[in-house]
Amino acid sequence: MKMITVLLSGALSSFVLSGCIANKNDDSDHSNLTASVSKAANSTPAFEAYQQDPNPTTAFNYLFDVATHPRCVNCHGVIEDGAHRPTVGDNSVPHPMNITSVNNLKMAVQDGKFVQVGETHPVNCRGCHQDENAREPGRPPGAANDLMPGFVWHMPPPTMIIGSDMTPSKLCNNWLNPRLNSFLAQRGGRDDMKTFKKEFEHHVSDDPLVRWAWNPGPGRTPAPGTHAQFAKAMSVWINGGAPCPTES
Repeated sequence: MKMITVLLSGALSSFVLSGCIANKNDDSDHSNLTASVSKAANSTPAFEAYQQDPNPTTAFNYLFDVATHPRCVNCHGVIEDGAHRPTVGDNSVPHPMNITSVNNLKMAVQDGKFVQVGETHPVNCRGCHQDENAREPGRPPGAANDLMPGFVWHMPPPTMIIGSDMTPSKLCNNWLNPRLNSFLAQRGGRDDMKTFKKEFEHHVSDDPLVRWAWNPGPGRTPAPGTHAQFAKAMSVWINGGAPCPTES
């Protein structure tokens, strides 16, 4: 039986559900959010340029806008005080409860499903982040689907951090580097574009946490554009040879 180990970072366990409440630094920012702001934030110049002229260059610029949006950046986390930490909110502040990669779950793929294996930290993602968003602003988000059964809320590894200094050129080359683009090390890259196309299109199309970025729950600004447009842009970029921008 093939097993693929997946490290998942945590939020809060069930015995600390009292911490799963609205927080002024939570990912909602609901006190300042209005429908008009959310609508405006859902469009960017790069997204509009891609809509007007979809080609590999405009497609990647739009992909970069999504990847560097707080809905993605927060989950990918930061290194702070020597620890890999998730962040929250449109201003990407530290996750409440001092959550770090120490709070990981261990999971593996068994018979086409993700399952928890081994010992788990008592404070972990599943304590608060369930299979769907909470209905009230300020409460924990959640996501799951049948396209990747058992895949629960988690952080990618440190190699996939999207820091504030990330440039389009660096992100592009990171994606095309199999040592950096997945904790499973099976997504291919510049030297294996067939695998890269298959795995990255699957990732952006089916991953419930990617899809969540456009359905983040009440009080959270969604990523630019739509999930369908993002998935299409990935294909446009890859099918055009996955060109990388040059450093300016």
